Amino acid sequence: MSDAAIVTEWIDLKVGDAVMSAYLARQAETGEYPGVVVGHEIYGQHATARAAADRLASLGVIAVLPDLFHRVAPRAELELHVDRERGLELLRTLTRPGVVDDVSACLDELRGRGAVSLNMVGFSAGGHAAYYAATQLPLAATAAFYPGWLTNTDIPLSTPEPTIEATPGITGRVVLFFGGEDPLIDPEARDELEEALSTANIQHEIVVYDDAPHGFLFPGRDWYRPEVAEDSWARLADLLRG
Repeated sequence: MSDAAIVTEWIDLKVGDAVMSAYLARQAETGEYPGVVVGHEIYGQHATARAAADRLASLGVIAVLPDLFHRVAPRAELELHVDRERGLELLRTLTRPGVVDDVSACLDELRGRGAVSLNMVGFSAGGHAAYYAATQLPLAATAAFYPGWLTNTDIPLSTPEPTIEATPGITGRVVLFFGGEDPLIDPEARDELEEALSTANIQHEIVVYDDAPHGFLFPGRDWYRPEVAEDSWARLADLLRG
């Protein structure tokens, strides 16, 4: 993979009887590329999530960013910090069948575009969605950045039993990225994930950046950590190379 010119577009994907808007980014040059579904944070298809899809595309993938909130708030793009409570409210509307249907629609689109592998990358709440999708769908690789609520039942997406209990369903590789100073995900939760992945014989890696907070990946935020972010992107590129 190498940096290259990309093109972007908005596309409509059919999900059951509904239509879901998705942001797609790909290399301008025709070729065979991995496909990646991108799971957004509680802020929806925010500019930072679209920028992440763009960067993935520049690495040499076809990236599709679905609107996971399309059933209740189509094309929601919430303001950072200001709309956090609204974002959490929208997060609580996500269901397991809905996430699987949304990701499946993206995978169908990627297959139709000739993707050579099917993968998912998610951020925070979208990381949780990616982890769950990996337990249900044939993803070659899954990367989740600071995914919360995997070891408890605090959100509907992690019920009726904690999502971690579905770990044996994962068939591809998994890399989880955490900040050591993230108050939302404690060391005990990380240890539980390590044990679950190891017990299920999942090829995995858990990367912990000791001095990083939650949300360290995206530029333009107080908690952005450039060196940590760049290391994460390098590891992510290696993962998607297969």
